[in-house]
Amino acid sequence: MATRQNDTVTLMEIKKTQYRVADFLAWQRQGNLDLNPVFQRRSVWSSGAKSFFIDTVVRGWPAPVIYIWERIDLASQEATREVVDGQQRLRTLFAFIDPSCLADFDESDDFLVKAIHNKSIADTPYGDLPEDVKHDILGYEFSTHVLPSQIEEREVLQIFSRLNSTGVRLNRQELRNAEYFGDFKTEMYNLALEQLERWRLWLRNAEIRIARMLEVEITSDLCILIVSGVTKKTQQIISRYYGDFDEMFPGRNEVSRRFRTVMDAIDGLIGTEISSSAYSLDIHFYSLFAYLYDKMFGLGSNLAKRSPNRLPKSLREYLMDASTQIDDEEYPEEYAEAFQSVRPDAVSRQQRLRFLAEVCDGAFDT
Repeated sequence: MATRQNDTVTLMEIKKTQYRVADFLAWQRQGNLDLNPVFQRRSVWSSGAKSFFIDTVVRGWPAPVIYIWERIDLASQEATREVVDGQQRLRTLFAFIDPSCLADFDESDDFLVKAIHNKSIADTPYGDLPEDVKHDILGYEFSTHVLPSQIEEREVLQIFSRLNSTGVRLNRQELRNAEYFGDFKTEMYNLALEQLERWRLWLRNAEIRIARMLEVEITSDLCILIVSGVTKKTQQIISRYYGDFDEMFPGRNEVSRRFRTVMDAIDGLIGTEISSSAYSLDIHFYSLFAYLYDKMFGLGSNLAKRSPNRLPKSLREYLMDASTQIDDEEYPEEYAEAFQSVRPDAVSRQQRLRFLAEVCDGAFDT
């Protein structure tokens, strides 16, 4: 890697290597690791984020690269290592494995793995974990980039700034992904992942939207429908459900079962035709889902487990007729405002749902 300062070029040999958790832990115990250099941010991870990360390590899944600045202390003749990027990951591991190695450990560092992330080690201190799990944690390898001792501090600061500035503003769903790690968030991401191939086939501009986690936002909006009926969609409302149900999501299993059941019904009725229909737009897919959910379970129904009502096969023709009317703008005048607006307010959503019922309820009379 090279940097240019005052028209001169300084070559920096960055060593790319692998270090185990046990290596970082040994350096921390020896006092040769600095988790908190002046340019680092203080630890801000929630207990949910920490639990989620430990589960990542236990599963052996990849984590971002850790950057350290290796320096030689001439007085002690020992190498010291400053953590340029990766402080919160390492601090989480140290707090879980051996809190005594953190001189500034406090109650905010104390946490255990949550059942929502890993049932097999939930609520279990590190010391009580099975030997094979301990081995997996200590042996977990981080890809590590080591900055050499001869690099100047201003260059380290520039690197740190680049690592933490992508230039791309996160959308609200990406922010929720970074903020919440509990019941509701985990279930929404699991459900969205289960339906990934359908989202790819059904949504317009699917790959771009999936890259920004917007299929998770749609999944969240539909699950809120199951819980609370037709409501307006705002980012604040979605975030409120993530927050209110972070620790516990009442009715979680039934909400998820109903969501899957309705998605299966949509696939069975018109799955192959959605991409070329009005339902490939979010506002109309919401209406489709809401209509079928109402027929199968009842909007506003309690979340006691029950079997869905059966849908007539003839419903397919009615649904596609409604799609054609929407695309051709042949709906009755009373629905014009709702269809000509893309607003996800409750009134417009109710109007679009009412139109579907007006067109499609005939299928239940045959």
